[in-house]
Amino acid sequence: MEKKIKRTLKRALSFVGVEIKRIGTETDTPMFFDSYKEALLFSQGGKSAAFLCPIEKCTHYIGLGFSKSHWHPFIETVKQYKANPLLTYDTSVLRQYYDNWTPNSAADAIAGFTGCPPVFENLLPHHLFLSPWAALNQTDVDIDVRWWNRKDNTEHGREDLHYPEHGWAFFGPTHPDKGALEFERLINLYKSLTAHGYDNSKGCVGVSVLKRGNDCIYLIGGGGYHRIAVMAAMEFETVPAKFHRNSIIDVADVGLWPNVRNGIWSEQQAIDYVDHLFAFDSRQWAKELGLLRSGI
Repeated sequence: MEKKIKRTLKRALSFVGVEIKRIGTETDTPMFFDSYKEALLFSQGGKSAAFLCPIEKCTHYIGLGFSKSHWHPFIETVKQYKANPLLTYDTSVLRQYYDNWTPNSAADAIAGFTGCPPVFENLLPHHLFLSPWAALNQTDVDIDVRWWNRKDNTEHGREDLHYPEHGWAFFGPTHPDKGALEFERLINLYKSLTAHGYDNSKGCVGVSVLKRGNDCIYLIGGGGYHRIAVMAAMEFETVPAKFHRNSIIDVADVGLWPNVRNGIWSEQQAIDYVDHLFAFDSRQWAKELGLLRSGI
């Protein structure tokens, strides 16, 4: 049975272009496991571990998931391109998305969620990352968001783009140059995955496990947001994943979550947010915003 599981895992990894290697002195090469729990325990021991994460159960802090039943602007943009290789940013659903969803505060920045703490009404949209389980304050989030934007823009040849002046990937308002950059990243990734498969040198997608009772979903964070969207559009079922944080975010511990303990979130607000991430109908939300394309 063990040999059969290993053969199945190896075939699955080969499909996405990942080669299994044993951990030796090369600590950056992850050991792949059958389950996230086994990989988590291994990584908690100081080793590099990964697992094949089901895309159907992946979502993001803003509430837009990557499953077939969800609507996501990145996924829809790649689908548009697949149907029409002459697609441009200006005629894409991504441009429509950035123009139509422009939250004014952190309270508006979680799609479809109306249960944010009152303090979110007076915070900038990117402060949505003050999630109830995070040990972050406003300054920490400011630094993280600016760092990630500077890193991403520079890596893709547009170090002249800055946050917040030019916007960011998650929602509008977004400067046309930044929007075009996000569009190009998606299309280039699609072309690369089509031609070469998954590039293991880019590492794994970062995830956090959000557990509610006996069920869990995976929050994307720490890299790989564009990759998982493109892979979802290409109908991959899994993505090689590592842990953004080496722990499980368990709703049973809600009373101990840092931003609940310090009073930003109440326990009920935090539970409501988790429930929202598990159940949000982003397709209906997109329809109400006029973003749902005919026939999709």
